[in-house]
Amino acid sequence: MTLSIKQRAQLRAKGIVVRIEYGNGSVKCSTAQGDRYYTAGELKQLAKPGFFDRLTALMGVRHAAN
Repeated sequence: MTLSIKQRAQLRAKGIVVRIEYGNGSVKCSTAQGDRYYTAGELKQLAKPGFFDRLTALMGVRHAAN
């Protein structure tokens, strides 16, 4: 398995559902536009949380602490 559970969750939040990971590094995914093939490297880049994802998480942690 090339993608972690956390990476899969990040992709799912962006509307990309991983279906099949092939041994050659390509991955079949389902999107709103239909099935699409990505490389594992592309998906790892897409799965990285953006600035606002981190900011929202930080705000949630601070709010929960109060």
